Parts: sequence; structure tokens; C-alpha cells
Amino acid sequence: MAKKKQKKQQAGAQFLSPEQYMKQRVRSLEIGKCYISEDIEEYGEGHVVVTRKHTGGRISVAFYLVDIFCLGVKDSFYYIRLEEGELNEILDNGLDYKECTYEEAHNWIYGAISWAEEAGIEPDKSFAITQYMLEEDTDEIPLIEYEYGREGMHFLVASDNLEASRYLPLLEENLGEGNYKFVVKSDDIDMDPEDMIERLAHASESPLFKSYGSSTQYTYQHPDYPKTLQLDGPEWLYQELRDTSHPIYLPDEETDRILALPHDTVRHDLEQIVLYHMGQTCDGIPDDYDSDGYAGTLSHCIFLLGEVGNEDSSLDVVLEVLRQSSDFTDYHFGDSGEEVFVPTLYLLGQNKLEKLMNFVKEEGLETFCKCHIFTAVANIALVHPERQGEVVAWFREILQFATKVLPKTQWFDSCLAGLMLNSLLDIQAKELLPEIREMFATGLVDLGACGDYAEVSHLIDDPSEKGDPSSCITEIHERFADMKARWER
Repeated sequence: MAKKKQKKQQAGAQFLSPEQYMKQRVRSLEIGKCYISEDIEEYGEGHVVVTRKHTGGRISVAFYLVDIFCLGVKDSFYYIRLEEGELNEILDNGLDYKECTYEEAHNWIYGAISWAEEAGIEPDKSFAITQYMLEEDTDEIPLIEYEYGREGMHFLVASDNLEASRYLPLLEENLGEGNYKFVVKSDDIDMDPEDMIERLAHASESPLFKSYGSSTQYTYQHPDYPKTLQLDGPEWLYQELRDTSHPIYLPDEETDRILALPHDTVRHDLEQIVLYHMGQTCDGIPDDYDSDGYAGTLSHCIFLLGEVGNEDSSLDVVLEVLRQSSDFTDYHFGDSGEEVFVPTLYLLGQNKLEKLMNFVKEEGLETFCKCHIFTAVANIALVHPERQGEVVAWFREILQFATKVLPKTQWFDSCLAGLMLNSLLDIQAKELLPEIREMFATGLVDLGACGDYAEVSHLIDDPSEKGDPSSCITEIHERFADMKARWER
């Protein structure tokens, strides 16, 4: 029994999504160079960069946008297994960094977090993953005292009135009147905190004060999925899809072998395999699932359904996969969701726009799963320019829907609204600027995902922003080759 358990642990290490790798493995790497923005103390905001070294020479890195005056960790992101040159290119982006010790980096980050927490402000949600690039915050890390705030007080520097409205109530509640200061960059003068709160709380019954920044809560209740597999094709088909020697791609010869089978038979079996494995893992990954190593079964099935599937049952199955939780999609697809889903959604859904529309309008689904729909629909207009008007009309209805439901967040949240606009840039949908303006007027669009209205309205007419039709949908062998390259990297 002990030997079997050891084998399972070794096999499970064959494939980890980036998020799983961060949670389970990155702290085992040696800490590398660390950096900090040179002017962080002057401006109160800057990046702290922490790297870890892989034995083969690659580097994993996390960037933390830290506000030492008030907000703590405002944002963070990470990269896994970069070449040194790739990291240097990222660092050489016009920002001035100076090298620092890990202890300095650690204290700046956790000190800023503690300072923000005094005001009731938690780190950005991205820190739930990027914290693993850091050592645990224990007494083993030497304490370095830095000065936070300004003149001993929390000092909020808000980019606009909307951002101020998100944080002023927390400052007032946790610190008390007169125990903090703030300034709004877009204003030339300071505004009394009570006036700011009063104005925004009652301005046309605006939802901004309470709703901005909320994310959709996942609430999908899945149906019962098949508990047994009923397959019509040869046994080797399922065995090939479960082969752990190529976990996120299929070799050309196996792809051709599968596609040479009767397509109706393959389609039926692929759909059944997907539904069966959803049933096995939709409520969590069992300990004995994929005990011989990660197989990438669902990725293979989604790829192949783009070739042999239909726009009815097959598209329904693919959309059902996209209804699953973020834990499910992270396990099965890692950070390859766009590469896996978008081509198949395009191939199966290009004549089923109403079905795709209904999916986008469903309540309580994961934001990043819905985003694949926007990319696939935009690709229809790029590959078939004669359908531009049809696609624009589809997005117009989505924009109007989003503008209406954004305050409730359960159908559309601020991040999804911002990410959708990137697809509209790809197809140069200038006709939709009035609807885009109305959506921005809600104040509920995540500007970090797309920029503000002025930026979007400028870029939507910039030819360099137009998507490339030749890259929208590639031949299946090429797509598997791209996945293989990701795996071998």
C-alpha cells in the first residue's frame, strides 16, 4: 500500500497548472534576486519583485504593486519558468528598479498589508496565489521597520472619485473621522470625506458606492452526470485519451487515427467521456482520480469535438464544461483555457449565436469561462467579414444587457465587462461606441482590464488593434503542436 501511495504522488507531479504549481511547489525553489521601485518611498506606490530559481536555470517571479501610504497590495501577478532574458525584458519596461534583499522585499510587502488591514483593507484577491512566491510571514524572517502612511496617518491617493468611494467608508469606519487623509488625483482640490461619501451615496441612487469591484459569486447547480461509460468505438480510443505520456496534447499519428474513425461514433464517445469525467470531478478532485498521472483527457476531447462534433449536443457538452467551477477548470485546463475552448466554440457555435448569447446571460457562472465566448464570437467577424454586422448586433445586445445588470454582478461583473471590450477592439466595432459609453457610465467597468472610455474609443479606431484573421482558427495538428510546445517549455 505504501508503494502505491508513493507512485501516486510521483505521478501526480507530472502536470501542475501554474496555480497548482504556485500553491504546491514554488516555495521549494531557492529564492533569487529581488527588486523594488526606486521611488516607492517618495510616491508611496511601487512594485516589489521576488524571484525563485529553478535548477535548470529558469526563473519564476511575482510582481506586487504595493501602496505603502494606505492600500497595501493593490495588485500582483506571476510568471512560471521564465528564461532569464524574458525576465529582464519584463523588468526593462521603463520602470526604475533597484536590487534589494529578500528580507527587505518581504517586509515592505507584509508591512504594507498590515498597515492597510488597520483600515479594514484586505490585499487584492490575486495575493491569494502570489503569496506562495514569498516565504511564510513568521518570526524566522527578520523584522525591518519601515514608515507607512504619510505623517503617521493613512493617506489615500485615489485615481478618481469612484476609487475614493470604495475606500473612504472603510477608512471612516476603522480609523475614525480625522484619523486619515485623502486626495483624488482627478480633482485639483481635496474634498471633505463626509461630503464625498454623501454625494456618491445619493447621486442618482448610484450603485457605485456599494457595488463597484464586486465579483460574480459562483452559484451553478450542476445536473446529474453519467456514472458509467457507455462507448461505441474501439477500446483504444479511450485508452489513448487517457495516455499520460502526452498529457496536454495528442501526437499527429494518434490524432489522425482518431479522426479516421466514423465521426458520429467518435462524437458520441467524446461527449460521453466528457460528461462522465465531469461527474467524477465537478464537486472536487477525488484522491484516486488520475492516480497514474495527469492525462489531459478533457482537453483532448474538447479539441477533437471541434472536428467531429455538431452544433447541438456537442456544443451543449462544451458549454456544460464551461459552467463548472474555477477549481474544476484549473485542474483540467490550467492556463490553457483559451487555446482549448475558443477554436471549438468558434467551429461549433458560429451558427448558434443565440445559444452562445443565452450562455453569457446565465447567472452565477465563472467570469473567465464566459470570456471565451466573446473571443469565439469576435473570431466569426474576423474570419467572415461579411458577418460583421451580425456579430456587432450580437455584442450590442450583450452591452445593453451588461449595462442593466452590472450593479447586481451575478450575471455580469466589472471584470467581465472590461474583458469583453477587448474583443470589440479586435473587430473594430466603432458602431457600438454609444453602448460602450453607456456601460462605462455605470462606473462598474474594471478599468484595469480595458482602460477608460477615452482609451477604448481611441483604440477601437486604430488599425493596429484589429485582430488577425489568420490566427483565429488553426488546423488541429497545429493547435496540438502549440500545446506540446507549452508543455515542453
